[in-house]
Amino acid sequence: MSEAVQRPAGRRRSRNFILGSLSFGHGVSHLYDQGFPVFMPAIKAAMGLSNFEVAFMLGIRQGGFGAVNLIGGAIVDQMKTSWGPILTACMIWASLGFLVLAASPNLFVLTIAVVIVSVPGALWHLPATAALSRRFPDRRGFAISMHGFGSNVGNVTAPLVAGGLLTIMAWRPILLIYAAPAALMAIFVWWSLKDLGIEDGDQPDGEKPQRQVMAAYRDGFAMFKIPVVTTLVLAAAIRGVANNALFQWAPFYLRESTDGGLGMGYFEVGVHLSLLTGMGIVSAPILGYLSDRYGRKQVLVPGLIIASVLTMFVVSAGDSLYLALLLAGIGLFSFALQQIILAALLDVVQKGTEATASGLIFGINGLLGFGSPFIAAFIIDDYGGYGSIFYYVGALTVVSAVIIAFIPFPNYRVDKPAEA
Repeated sequence: MSEAVQRPAGRRRSRNFILGSLSFGHGVSHLYDQGFPVFMPAIKAAMGLSNFEVAFMLGIRQGGFGAVNLIGGAIVDQMKTSWGPILTACMIWASLGFLVLAASPNLFVLTIAVVIVSVPGALWHLPATAALSRRFPDRRGFAISMHGFGSNVGNVTAPLVAGGLLTIMAWRPILLIYAAPAALMAIFVWWSLKDLGIEDGDQPDGEKPQRQVMAAYRDGFAMFKIPVVTTLVLAAAIRGVANNALFQWAPFYLRESTDGGLGMGYFEVGVHLSLLTGMGIVSAPILGYLSDRYGRKQVLVPGLIIASVLTMFVVSAGDSLYLALLLAGIGLFSFALQQIILAALLDVVQKGTEATASGLIFGINGLLGFGSPFIAAFIIDDYGGYGSIFYYVGALTVVSAVIIAFIPFPNYRVDKPAEA
């Protein structure tokens, strides 16, 4: 299997610099994404929302994420020379989104703002994942996991920052403050990644036939004819629904003092969520390396089973040190395994369709995620309170592990490409 990479033109075109810049930007993106769930209990209390109304907002957020990925994947593949400006626009959009979110006077405007805020994080993955897949065909699992390592730095920081600020400020001024770093980050992304995707001899995107986009959509649907692609997307979607339920409702379990919640303070909630969402700092590079060396399935199946077992014990731990240890253990696998599933998918798709494939796996996850919060709210209201979510998540994770156990993974190993 032979894959070419872009020719370097100075340090900013080297694949290691690109990996570092994309990972840093990914971390900032997740600083916003994973801070949002911490704000939700405060928003719910301030606006008097029910669990169903919270589920509606969470569902809209996931649906927007999914729609951007499904629609954007094929388009991003055809806009290769515009990947840098697209990533810059993600940061600018995030800054504007938080301004709208902070100024939302009612549930209707708040819901629109939540959709706006869901776009940058969704769009970022498409050109970033495609670029890394092309530049690191020999170490794809490691590169995508390092990109995920950046996100896990944001995942650790986000709940701590949000929880800490909520102890001294209301949620609206905090979101106003959040707009400033995103605007500054847009400058860094433009400087470091403006040439991402441009190779010698590339033509501007405007000169490419528009029919290529429709052909890319057809190629995307044609991927489902490959059994391993269909089963991987299914497994990723089920695991994604589980993760969404876990990250969306764990803050309520930790914060609320009713419906089986633990009644923690905001900063204590942030500390526990940082363990749940950010332990990939430790595990992502290791699991990515192991999946490159020994195989994707050999890492995914035991990892999913361990995550499921740990999740099932969360409620029995109560408010104890044992709870923190369990959440940290779950956090080792929360995002890291999704990145390896993505690497497995990119192992089997054709070059030039990486963003389309990424859009499929994130997009279907997002669209299914639209309905997931309503299922979770129903379980919470009728089957045991906030703690029942952990059993729901554990069961879905087992189903994902079983599906992956029966997937015939291909031989994906390739030689390191020359950069000169």
